[in-house]
Amino acid sequence: MIKTLRFWIMLLISFAMIGILSITLLSGYFVTKENLINNSLEINRVYSMKLAQLTEEVFNGMHSNLQIKASEMSADIDDGKKLEEKLADLLNSSKNFNSLSIIDREGVVLATSPGLGIVGKKLETIGPREALYKRRNLISEPYKAATGRLLILVSTPLWNEKNEYLGFLSGTIYLQEANIINDILGQHFSTDGSYVWVVDNKGMLIYHPESERIGETVLENEIAQKVPMHESGAQKVRNTAGKDFLAGYTYIKSSKWGVVSQTPYAASVKPLTGMVYKMLIYALPFILFFFLLTILLSERLSSPLRKLANFSANLKGNGAQGELTVIPTWYFEAKQLNETIHEYAESQQQRVENYRERSYTDPLTGLKNRRYCEKVTAKWKKDYKQFSIIMIDIDHFKAVNDVYGHHIGDEVLKFLSGKIGEAVRDGDVCVRLGGEEFVILLAETDVQVAMVIADRLRESVASALCPTNNYITISSGVGGTYDYKETTEELFDRVDKALYQAKNEGRNKVVLSEI
Repeated sequence: MIKTLRFWIMLLISFAMIGILSITLLSGYFVTKENLINNSLEINRVYSMKLAQLTEEVFNGMHSNLQIKASEMSADIDDGKKLEEKLADLLNSSKNFNSLSIIDREGVVLATSPGLGIVGKKLETIGPREALYKRRNLISEPYKAATGRLLILVSTPLWNEKNEYLGFLSGTIYLQEANIINDILGQHFSTDGSYVWVVDNKGMLIYHPESERIGETVLENEIAQKVPMHESGAQKVRNTAGKDFLAGYTYIKSSKWGVVSQTPYAASVKPLTGMVYKMLIYALPFILFFFLLTILLSERLSSPLRKLANFSANLKGNGAQGELTVIPTWYFEAKQLNETIHEYAESQQQRVENYRERSYTDPLTGLKNRRYCEKVTAKWKKDYKQFSIIMIDIDHFKAVNDVYGHHIGDEVLKFLSGKIGEAVRDGDVCVRLGGEEFVILLAETDVQVAMVIADRLRESVASALCPTNNYITISSGVGGTYDYKETTEELFDRVDKALYQAKNEGRNKVVLSEI
């Protein structure tokens, strides 16, 4: 039996739909798998970096605590009882160390806290010898102490008023017992088998959730081989048990360690099957809808030809010329369908582009970021809109970070952001360009009005206590669009020069840029 045109259309479209569905699911499978892997690698990389930063900050804090007490210890270097009392006070006030000790320049232990039974003994182990030799702030390699413990030594040298070397003040961290490293790295709340471990530059485990493995050498691990080369990054790795993991790792400069955060490969891609299944479930209603639509369309497509074929058969059968049937064309419908699909594809593409577009908000201050600033100024220039800009920089901000730390520095940036928000009008765009540099974009505003706003902001900042419990000042440059031939970059360069003129003229000042 000869098949009809409708049959072949249905068969062709059915094969096409099955093929498209298969390709979509297969592509979705591999794309989703790659995204899951990359996402897991990035999460572990960022997590290891955060842990490394935190660990380095803790070690810097340890050295700071020891340095603060070093002069007191030097003054009482010959009074063992006072030394022990001061060590006990320091140990109680700081939870960073398992024990503290003072060793003279000959390597003899003068005092410890708690009592370790080694006072008066000369230490010949690696850590003390290194501290005596280098005579500077030091984090030792892991070594076996005279007490038999595996530990690291954090030390600072002791000098008298004549700048004579007296020995060193040291704090120890017992790697195989409860310690500050466990407190920092042990709080890993993942339930998917992820964990963190730390290795030194010789491949020895400094920290591992399986405490019995601390002190083990794991140089066969690829990441452990990269730590001596001061590398950081993320990759797929196989651990010593033969299991695949997705790991992020970061090198700590101060201690020469590597912090590794890793997630089982199987756990990372586990959601894949469920996601593909959901894709299929979500696609089924559309598949059924389009299949029914195909039946209707195929009927409309084949109907004119079928009518023409029946008419031809009648002509052949009766030998007479029948009445000509009007057969409607289907090209218009095809054209409309093509336009509809085209519009749908464009809308979907726009959604994807909107979804992938990066955020325009600065995460620290909540103001707009540089990318948003470039977008707005480009649109204003394109529309020939007059606008002014106020470029702001915090005076002596580096000193704030140096004296109070970056955390307080961040609070100062938030403080200034709030002041900017109070000073501007509705419709003004507040931007943090980066660091301590800010910009206010003022549409349809001449430079004289901008100068008033900038000076009002300057006075508001200078008169308010900031998070340092002190006062800060800002310097500002102001400029506006005078010539539409001037590019945005040239405008910003001009205002930036005005800003630095304000700084050079004593700071806490607003300067109008010259054309």
